[in-house]
Amino acid sequence: MRSLWIWLAVTALSMAVAQLPAGSGIFPFWPVIAALAVILTTRSAAAGLAAGVIGGTLVATGGHPIEALRSTFADHLIPQISSSWHIGALFFTLLLGAFAGVLESSGGFSAILERMLRGSKNPQKRVLGSVYGLGLLCFFDGLANSMLTGRIARPAVDRTGISREKLAWVVDSTSSPVACVAFISTWIATQLTLIQDSLPDADAYGLYFQSIPANPYCLLTLLLIPIAIHLDWEPKAMRRFQPKDVATNQETQTSGAPWRVLVPLLVLATSIAAGFQIWSEAPIDWTSLEAWRSAASSNAGPTALIAGALAGLIAACLCHPRNSPRPWQDAAKKGAAGLIPALIILILAWSLGSVFRTLGAAEAIQSLLGDGLSASSLPLAVFGVAALTAFTTGSSWGTMALLMPLALGVLVQTADPGSLLVIAPGVIGAVFGGAVFGDHASPFSDTTIVSALAAGCSPLDHVLSQLPYALTAAGAAAFAYLMMSLGLHPAASTGLAAVILFLTVLLLRRRSRA
Repeated sequence: MRSLWIWLAVTALSMAVAQLPAGSGIFPFWPVIAALAVILTTRSAAAGLAAGVIGGTLVATGGHPIEALRSTFADHLIPQISSSWHIGALFFTLLLGAFAGVLESSGGFSAILERMLRGSKNPQKRVLGSVYGLGLLCFFDGLANSMLTGRIARPAVDRTGISREKLAWVVDSTSSPVACVAFISTWIATQLTLIQDSLPDADAYGLYFQSIPANPYCLLTLLLIPIAIHLDWEPKAMRRFQPKDVATNQETQTSGAPWRVLVPLLVLATSIAAGFQIWSEAPIDWTSLEAWRSAASSNAGPTALIAGALAGLIAACLCHPRNSPRPWQDAAKKGAAGLIPALIILILAWSLGSVFRTLGAAEAIQSLLGDGLSASSLPLAVFGVAALTAFTTGSSWGTMALLMPLALGVLVQTADPGSLLVIAPGVIGAVFGGAVFGDHASPFSDTTIVSALAAGCSPLDHVLSQLPYALTAAGAAAFAYLMMSLGLHPAASTGLAAVILFLTVLLLRRRSRA
């Protein structure tokens, strides 16, 4: 009932805003205002994005409900789900969700973790390092990563005297960052379509790969985990949590064979990579870097992703143990069904981007900024805005959907044609990295809550204990973006920030032990 009243209020306000004089300055920003208001009050990214779409179409159609409803479907929703890129993204995400479900059910990840722990002289560091390594291996989906590694590793951390809050930090800090920078994950389809929709004439794959070194938050977070584990750095917020009583927390995990995981992952990666050349129009040449580049820039993306994910799923089903308590059919269905909410968010995100373009949001933001912000400084500003948006909304995907078309639209208006594609990777990386950081720091985030529950601790305790780590990586990332604004290459900026990060952890460790 509360959600219904919120929706009615947003609809009424949207109709009122539509009656303002033509060209009112609030028009381009109303979808963002409506979306954020609903997300903050309902804690639902899907509800907020839907409110942004409907509120924007009401404003665009002069407040006429029937015309707004027609425009929502005819001008924004239907065109988005009929695009070959978007259809490919939907099928790929579902297939990869099923793939993750079958791999989890096979028990192979449990066997990999057990082998990582054998013969360890420092069991606590070995456990945390093994959880980190397992998280890197589960690069294909952030949420599945959190659920899987947290559940598998919980008995190991209990036996070795590690707090579950520390386990939740490793799990959460590995899952989303690795999925964000992995070129084969449930995120990649969303990331590529957001880039493609915002810069239709650009090479989405090329910009994505260039944005990886320009995404220092995710990279530095993945670096911070082994540094903190090796140096045994625990901020005060983490040290106050004690391990659970192992005598009352014995849990068992179904164990399988590592090859049941490794073989399907190998099939998935090689099939997608090969698919780009097989379905591109360029001649196939497995040894030519130029052929691979041309294939990645072709229209083979949707077909290659779907075919590769299907091949990986078939391999996972064939490797699934026949005597497993859960048949592979049930595991695949559950894995795919678990991503349906994410697909709804994805479709609404595409529709909201279309509404932004109709209302000219990017041009409006540029007119407000004027000459106060140079194109080279845009990545740093975008990182801050994305972090704040993701923190308040608790949704990294929702933040990416809100900001990517706006940020790249502003870049198009700000940068000259010669520097546009040079700065674009930094803007893209800032959207992705800022969204992941805000998502990490937010108590409303689904991955934050899932990581805590999978590890067996309170979500609020997880947020408070993880925050010092996230802020440390975010500070180093902001330094990297500052260096980028001064003209330093993204890779060099991120490398310099990595040195700063390491020295900062050393300093904080010494102070904590003083």
